[in-house]
Amino acid sequence: MNIPKVLLTIAMLFSLAQAKHTFKAYDDICQKEDTQECLNDKIQIKNIQIALNADKNLHLNLKIDGKWGDDTRNAVIKLQEHYKVTPAVGYVGVKTKRQLDKIKISNKVKFIKLKKKKTKAVAKLNSYEKFKKKTNLRKSFKVFKDKKLLSKANKKNTKLKVDISEQRVKLYVNNKIALCSPCTTGAKRKLEPNTRTYRDKRTPRGTFKISEKISNKHSSIFGKYYRNGKVVFKGDRRKYRGSKAKYVGASLPNWMRLTSSGIGLHASRYIKRNPGTNGCIRLPYKVAKTIFAKVGTGTQVKIVN
Repeated sequence: MNIPKVLLTIAMLFSLAQAKHTFKAYDDICQKEDTQECLNDKIQIKNIQIALNADKNLHLNLKIDGKWGDDTRNAVIKLQEHYKVTPAVGYVGVKTKRQLDKIKISNKVKFIKLKKKKTKAVAKLNSYEKFKKKTNLRKSFKVFKDKKLLSKANKKNTKLKVDISEQRVKLYVNNKIALCSPCTTGAKRKLEPNTRTYRDKRTPRGTFKISEKISNKHSSIFGKYYRNGKVVFKGDRRKYRGSKAKYVGASLPNWMRLTSSGIGLHASRYIKRNPGTNGCIRLPYKVAKTIFAKVGTGTQVKIVN
């Protein structure tokens, strides 16, 4: 038994086990083709070229230029054929990188150090910021809800903001956005169906407070007049000039009054992505129900453009 040879083999195996593997940490390297996309880093390719040149069994003299050309690819194929790495096609994958590591360690090859990529610190986005980033607030009908934040809502820590430019309403809980929903505000030019006149019905801007909450309200201004079961007038009852008829106010579920002139927030099935009301702020039914439950009389409502 050749003891020195055995000891040398054990020493080599130990050094292989303890050595830092260079190529195992690399991305796979190959010729860029439609069916086989690889990330070819210039310094990594240079180190492969250095390792290939260092292997005395291959008899190579590659130019250390960091370019993945035919010469480098053919040299990799020669290495794969010599060490029976299959398939021998010039693709630097797991098995080939393992063989390159062995060459590096056994020949004590010095490599070019890889530059550490500078990574920009990315601020963590909260759930609403993520929603905003993925959503076109002006056009989308999507509703954002932070259930955890909503569960903490009460009449003292809530406030509302209506953005006319976005046609969106936001419910804040402890100054954080807990809900963001599409809404419909007053039209710049609203056609009165009976007079056929266009009037300015824009929702007033400013800061208001909810002065009244009624879960099942009917409008005292806008509605329909019926005679013998037929609609004879639709719209602002103050402009009705016909003979006696029955007035039925428009349904305003989850009504939250803002002004004495009849402007408020309420549920409606007619939610558009553009202004279209007589001045009130229409909300989707589920959204109106949630907001109605979380706010109280005195809750601040800001209407901005």
